[in-house]
Amino acid sequence: MLAFSKPKLSYKQQIEHLKQKGIHFDKMSEKEALHYLQYHNYLFKLISYRKNYPKDVTNSRYLHLDFAALVDLAVIDMYLRSLVLKMSLNIEHFSKVNLLKRITDDNSEDGYSIVKNYLDTLSDSALNHINQELARNAKSPYCHQAYFKYKNCYPIWVFIEIISFGSFISFYKYCIEHLTTKDQDKYINIQNLCRAQKIPLSQSEQAKICRQKLKEDTISKSNFYLFLSIKRLRNAAAHNNCIISDLCNKSEQVYKRADTRMVKSLHHLGFSELTITNKLSNERVAEIISCLYAHKCVVTSPGVNKHLAIELHDFTKRLFQHHNYQENNLIESTFHILSVIIDKWFPIV
Repeated sequence: MLAFSKPKLSYKQQIEHLKQKGIHFDKMSEKEALHYLQYHNYLFKLISYRKNYPKDVTNSRYLHLDFAALVDLAVIDMYLRSLVLKMSLNIEHFSKVNLLKRITDDNSEDGYSIVKNYLDTLSDSALNHINQELARNAKSPYCHQAYFKYKNCYPIWVFIEIISFGSFISFYKYCIEHLTTKDQDKYINIQNLCRAQKIPLSQSEQAKICRQKLKEDTISKSNFYLFLSIKRLRNAAAHNNCIISDLCNKSEQVYKRADTRMVKSLHHLGFSELTITNKLSNERVAEIISCLYAHKCVVTSPGVNKHLAIELHDFTKRLFQHHNYQENNLIESTFHILSVIIDKWFPIV
């Protein structure tokens, strides 16, 4: 047999291993923990949440960590993954709705040229990637009919249905840049016309409409970066990865990527600069908050928002239902900020 640095452990050995790491079995007995590991979860996944707890520097054993807390965090994370998937699907859907509205309302767009022009701008490797993606989707019973009907001449309303969320984000960026350039050119033409006719720009209704579109373009550009963050989080949730298993890792670069509108909104909720910087420096927390913020900004359906608000409030009730986490400021403060955000951004009406 092959020799490994970390051999397979029996369930009883797993319990002993946890005890050696300083994990207690006061709130859940060793017998209950054994049954849990056999039928409900597995050690590698469960102990990932230990990263949220400090260690005794003298012996590297975890402090104030009970097995029951690991179980509780695993369950909370399960609920969170479900919500992330629901929110990201809503965001993807309504971002497509919003983009299609822009194209539909623009009489100079036929819906086909923008897709062709986008594909023409791609590098050979990028084009090959998206063609492979389309070919895979052609085998799907959910996409093959649209693929073969419009192959090599996709209208935008079909194209966005048969590409992945990652590819849609790239296409979305191209569309917004394309529309922004058109709006900027149109505004310059209006300025020149007003100047030639000696009409104050402030009195031009066309200029007013164009300024509003340019404002929308700026917001849409910002949404692109939010979507990148959501893509990473959605992929983690879809692959059943742990999300809240490492809340302590901080990076200044992560904070610098935070959406400025979102940061401003958090200030309006009453959070201090120190709290905002601290929480948005953790990639996992930053992406969770970004997902919540993007949903608030992008999803326009009152019904969808109402249903999600109910689920989110149920989630916040679950956070401290079985464990108050008073012994762990990292977890308690993270759960607190999520609870406040959900309460303020997603009121139940």
